[in-house]
Amino acid sequence: MDYLPIKTLYLEVTHACNQRCRHCYLDGGMHHQTAEMSTEQIKHIIKEFQEQGGNYLIITGGEPVVRKDIFEILDYAENLSIPFNFASNGLAMTPERLEKLAGYRCLDMYFTSILGANARQHKDITQRDSYDKVMEALAFLDSKGIFTYVQVTLAKEYLNEIEEIGRKLLDSYNCMVKFTPIAALGSKSEEEKEESKALIITKEDFPLFLQKVEALNQRYPERIDKSNIQNYDQIKAMISDYQDEPLYSLSDGFLAVRPNGDMSFSCNMDNPYTFGKAYESIRIPADEKLFHYIDILKTAEQQVLRDSRENIVEVDVLVDYYIKKQ
Repeated sequence: MDYLPIKTLYLEVTHACNQRCRHCYLDGGMHHQTAEMSTEQIKHIIKEFQEQGGNYLIITGGEPVVRKDIFEILDYAENLSIPFNFASNGLAMTPERLEKLAGYRCLDMYFTSILGANARQHKDITQRDSYDKVMEALAFLDSKGIFTYVQVTLAKEYLNEIEEIGRKLLDSYNCMVKFTPIAALGSKSEEEKEESKALIITKEDFPLFLQKVEALNQRYPERIDKSNIQNYDQIKAMISDYQDEPLYSLSDGFLAVRPNGDMSFSCNMDNPYTFGKAYESIRIPADEKLFHYIDILKTAEQQVLRDSRENIVEVDVLVDYYIKKQ
């Protein structure tokens, strides 16, 4: 039997987090309870990933540093010579941990996030004093020649801060920046969602958001990553890049693994299509189930393309919405 070649593995090692972001899709925080894979299960996944030809590992959460075994996991990837991207909110990053992280020859990129133009704005969303820790980690890793990626997740109130944040980051560090609007709320109670609605950047604001991001892209070419907010031409170009591939957009082999072992081809937890438990095997048969999912994905993306004729849209979330409807 043929299997899907998995080239990139997006491994969520935990959903626990030491921040309490008001919009978090996990309804995060240290109170969040979920099944977590053991150290040995994670090692098994990484080993199988390497054996079947995988070549890039993304370690993320939640907050990976809350796992006591996180450096044991990274040591294991290092010993297998797998390049990896490590994500952290920086809050638990001590000088010793930063030194340890910077010492990995396989560390390809450090991924972090900010949620405002300054410490006050960042704390307003994260409910933790982590802004300075983020900046300290960026400065330290930049001094070590390690490339960094900063996701800027913005509430509606801070939409006009895009240029200021972008200039501050891109003039100071060798980094890539992605701007993401808070456009939906996570798995919260209806009362919590009602309290947090003011955070949401609505579709009426999407043109302004995209305009500001594109202006920064002109000033800093190839250093602003593509946003999930896109117009018709951008979505059409994205689809055309892979529409003739035998495995459509799965051709690059991107696979996401959740803390309970669930495997999917989406980073959105609302996507209902999973392909087994990763700690049993990450080998995805190129069978009827896979091609059925590809057909569903194609239909969903065409619907998003049609929607974008009228309005700029949030692509990833909308694709998963249409997948759920089929």
